[in-house]
Amino acid sequence: LGAIAVSQNALTVGGLVAFIALVLQLVWPIEATGYILALGQEAATAAQRVYEILDTPPTISGPADTQTAVPGSAVGSPAERPIPPRAGASAVPSARRVPMVPVPRLPAQPAPHQSPAHQSPDAAPAGGRLVLDHVGFAYPGSDRPVLRDVCLELTPGETVALVGATGSGKTTLLSLIARLEDATSGTIVLDGTDIRDLPLTVLRSLVACAFEDPTLFSVSARENVALGNPQASDSAVRAALAAAQAQFVEDLPWGLDTRIGEQGMSLSGGQRQRIALARAILASPSVLLLDDPLSALDVHTEAKVTQALGQVLSTSTALIVAHRPSTVALADRVVVLADGEIRASGTHHELLASDAQYQHLMSSDADTGARR
Repeated sequence: LGAIAVSQNALTVGGLVAFIALVLQLVWPIEATGYILALGQEAATAAQRVYEILDTPPTISGPADTQTAVPGSAVGSPAERPIPPRAGASAVPSARRVPMVPVPRLPAQPAPHQSPAHQSPDAAPAGGRLVLDHVGFAYPGSDRPVLRDVCLELTPGETVALVGATGSGKTTLLSLIARLEDATSGTIVLDGTDIRDLPLTVLRSLVACAFEDPTLFSVSARENVALGNPQASDSAVRAALAAAQAQFVEDLPWGLDTRIGEQGMSLSGGQRQRIALARAILASPSVLLLDDPLSALDVHTEAKVTQALGQVLSTSTALIVAHRPSTVALADRVVVLADGEIRASGTHHELLASDAQYQHLMSSDADTGARR
């Protein structure tokens, strides 16, 4: 039509070129409108799911009166405390938890199982007596409990290794201490106070975790390490990284300010574990929970981290899920968990001499390490 109009002198050539240019400029905005409408529908559906999670009341919550919930206060004997009913899912997403705050700790008590390698005259453990009294746990709707009648006591400064086959309930036990789940029977007492009587901010400043599959965030390496201690100085952050053998952070493009990406996907599995371990170390907790934190490390790096952990564990009560003899060597005492129950307890050498299951677990792990 434009060509006909030009041939009949009804339209100039310049006018035709201008018209075509205008039409070409309108093509993409019209197509983009369709994309925007489609993305808007997807976003609305996703937002609805997000709001469902945000509007769900948390099943794990602290006491209403936070003024009286102080570690070490008299709360009665564990047998006298009622067990609240459990309902719904396990825990709210960790991103919604409020920042941890420091709280006073109790004076240190002597640890009868403390080995000379773990005693430090400069850093005596301050609090951290942990008692598990007939603890049991079962998932909703399940007839088979994961943990049954678990009784365990950790004295301040003591390091206990938790050993057992896959599926024996080791990780679940650590989750109960950190209140990522609530026990369905029994009580867990920290420094004389039932952990359900502690505000979550207080409990999670006293208890630090480093799990086998760590959670990292799309922020700088410094912020990931200082998550439990936001006021920590750069020197303290670097000291924690050194203890976890995570000095590779200094070689990243912007050092501590390098953004490591969502879930730390820009890092290897071993690097993610070491950053999570540094985070737990920097928090300086009363109780340190380590769920096989060295599983993704090579033999040489594991040896360095193990040596550094020997110094770190002297200032905290620690419960370590261990699968390797090198990790068990850090402990003052070893507890064998089987089918949700504690089957044996003693030192590494005592169990090697008396417990066939422990001998099998250690020999299997040693063979696996040799093949690696």
